[in-house]
Amino acid sequence: MTYETDLAVAERAGRLWPCPCGADNPPAYDTCHDCQRPSWTCASCGTVNSQALSHCQQCDNTVASDAIGDGEEGFEMTWEEFVSLQIGPRRVGGRYGDAGSAYEVLAIDRGPRPGWPSWHITVRDDDGHVRETCTGWNPQHDRVLAQ
Repeated sequence: MTYETDLAVAERAGRLWPCPCGADNPPAYDTCHDCQRPSWTCASCGTVNSQALSHCQQCDNTVASDAIGDGEEGFEMTWEEFVSLQIGPRRVGGRYGDAGSAYEVLAIDRGPRPGWPSWHITVRDDDGHVRETCTGWNPQHDRVLAQ
């Protein structure tokens, strides 16, 4: 495929990432097509970010997906990085959902706390039920409805 084809496909899918130089790039590109500035993909929400900022433009996470590593050892994260990955782009007052349900985030307790769960999010489901959850964000499954 060519850059123009990749760009058109990404534009139709709404998956372009903007570079500070002004160029738009397909998500599969790890550098800007125009200025060759490197990019990184957020491990928490999957957003492609330009290297100009150290925080994800979508969820404020700082961990790149390729930093998590592969194999048996992987990447050793700090507590803050782990919780940031688990919470993902969720913010208090935002609405989020998955294939069959939606919820509003009422509070986020980042912990750490003794015992389980060591962190949790308080949510209100569409039926008004308030509950606590420690289910991590899955960028392939979960979606942002309103921030």
